[in-house]
Amino acid sequence: MSKQETPQKDETQKIVTKYDRKVQRRKEEAARAEREKKIGRIVGIAILVLIVAAIAYLPVRKFIAAHSTYIMVGDHKISEVEFDYYYTLTSNDYLETYGDYLAYLGLNVNGSFDSQAYSDTMSWKDYFDQLTVDAIRQNKALLDEAEAAGFTYDPSEEYQAFVDDNKEAAADAGVTTGKYYRLTFGNYATASNIRPFVEDGYIATAYYRQVAESKEASEAEIQAYYDENTADYDSVDYRMTQIDAQIPEAQTTTDADGNEVTTEPTEEEIQAAMDEAKKLADEALLTVGENGTETIGSLSSGVSTVYREWLFDDARKEGDTTVIEDTVSHRYYVLMFEKRYLNESRKTATIRAIMTTLGNGEAILAEWAAAGGTEEAFTALVPSYSQDTYSNRSGGLYEELNRSALPDSLNDWIFSEERKPGDTVSLVDQGVTYVLYYVSEGRPEWQVRIAGTLLSQTMSDYMTEIEEKWSTVSDPKGKLVYLKTPETGTEETGTEESGTGETAPETVPETAAGSETETE
Repeated sequence: MSKQETPQKDETQKIVTKYDRKVQRRKEEAARAEREKKIGRIVGIAILVLIVAAIAYLPVRKFIAAHSTYIMVGDHKISEVEFDYYYTLTSNDYLETYGDYLAYLGLNVNGSFDSQAYSDTMSWKDYFDQLTVDAIRQNKALLDEAEAAGFTYDPSEEYQAFVDDNKEAAADAGVTTGKYYRLTFGNYATASNIRPFVEDGYIATAYYRQVAESKEASEAEIQAYYDENTADYDSVDYRMTQIDAQIPEAQTTTDADGNEVTTEPTEEEIQAAMDEAKKLADEALLTVGENGTETIGSLSSGVSTVYREWLFDDARKEGDTTVIEDTVSHRYYVLMFEKRYLNESRKTATIRAIMTTLGNGEAILAEWAAAGGTEEAFTALVPSYSQDTYSNRSGGLYEELNRSALPDSLNDWIFSEERKPGDTVSLVDQGVTYVLYYVSEGRPEWQVRIAGTLLSQTMSDYMTEIEEKWSTVSDPKGKLVYLKTPETGTEETGTEESGTGETAPETVPETAAGSETETE
């Protein structure tokens, strides 16, 4: 058998004794302790950094929100603070305007707007984002136009009123003004960092009003518009008798199993009732001139669509009669036309008003009389007593009011034939005290309505024209989801051209009335 080879011993290798192992163990323990000490210091520093970062996060985040670019509108850099400010104003205005209809639109105002669908491609948050961008675009366009035109305006008085309103609202809500600003205008809003946007809003509104005043329609333009749209502004007098079909009511019975069963009228029963109503209507046609209910001065907008076209037909002449069927409501209208005309006697009125819930109307009038009893004296009292935020900064002025805009109790006084400039009164309607000063009679309602229509069209065209300069919206951070392509979910260009996406309701620039101030 072959000889087994034995490995040669390495003479350099040290033999490890029990003592050596003990010393080595101590060295390793010391090294481990030092290592753990260093790790402890590092971890401690990391924890300290996290604590400091947490403390510093909010002011740093607020600084970033106020100074970094959130989106671009044209060449205007919009910060997150500014975007949030416009978002809260725009969304709140929408919610207040359409409050009674929001449930029908499927919006739960107490839920997350992000998770509720506005359309197949947009959430309500996306829609409000778009309205916000539109509002920013409008204001920036107006401000640039104002600057180019050399327009100057001092918003300090309005801004101070804004501050005072916010202080009062914060106190009423039982929160600090600082918290109130955050709750009302965005998470990073403060009194100081939103001030430029508030003042810009007042400046833009003032310039818009100046432009609107310069573009008001002339008498010739109003007359020309009327001549082309007479049916929309003429009034009619007519008599009418309404004959309702006596359709059998639905019958509810109990079946063999004890379940309630409702039986609706059959088509045959409905038709039979309508046939009988038609006979009665034909008979009423002979006496509608004597027995029909008379309606005087009705505009087309106040007439049922069922018989509006017949009444406002240009071929209509005095004494014409007809019977018109209403298949939806199951009735017949028996009508006699009397006349159609342009109502020149229905005038508007300009007044000044103090509105308060304190019931101190007579005391206010006594103070007004003691101050001289003039229009100037009345105007001076408005800021002190009126709770109407719409008019209390313009001396309570309401120009060319029409009857439909007011409660009947106010109409009866304002539009009385005895009314003359300088008349005053204190009236109470549904808990509100109205202290009124009659300034003057205004133009006929039809002229005011046409002037408003023409001005609205003119200013809409004007806003469209100037907004084109700021039509491009850049979204470098991808904050505006509605700009993404619905089919792919990816951004097309990160920009939006004016008019793309969902169509938002057109708005006239408004100031931030009703907002309030904070302690930072």
